[in-house]
Amino acid sequence: YGRVQEAVHEFLLMTPALIKGDLTEQPVQDFFDVTKTIVIEGKKKDVNGVCTKKDGDCRAQDIYDSRWNDMKTSMYLLGNAFRINQTKAPENLPTVKAAKKFFKQVNLLERKVLKKPSKNDKDATALYANALDLLDEYLDLVELPPTESGHYDQEFSTKVGESS
Repeated sequence: YGRVQEAVHEFLLMTPALIKGDLTEQPVQDFFDVTKTIVIEGKKKDVNGVCTKKDGDCRAQDIYDSRWNDMKTSMYLLGNAFRINQTKAPENLPTVKAAKKFFKQVNLLERKVLKKPSKNDKDATALYANALDLLDEYLDLVELPPTESGHYDQEFSTKVGESS
């Protein structure tokens, strides 16, 4: 749940900017920036402080992606976990269908942000409003609180097992 909750938190941080239609503000740019979010923290590759690699490079390297890409992955996987039996394909599950509707709206918003961000885009405001409604539909299906509950006002840990 932690990754989805953190993604919802960061998605909601864009609300003030997107109500104005401003795609150039930092929270909006950061949400879609593939160099901003550490998805997997690098692990040191040494044993008791001694580097064991042949090339001598034991530095930890983080793996980065956008919060949006991480949100898509984690929402799909969480939606897939809410199944009654294994006979249905993931695409036929109500949770996955709801997630895909949300993805479609935010993908349109992402295109606007990455191609030509403007400061007064009313279409972006409408896309965001529709996406919020679809997100609430998804959150209800995966038994998470709705966006207006105040639950997502805080940051969440994305580490496995910490905010389940």
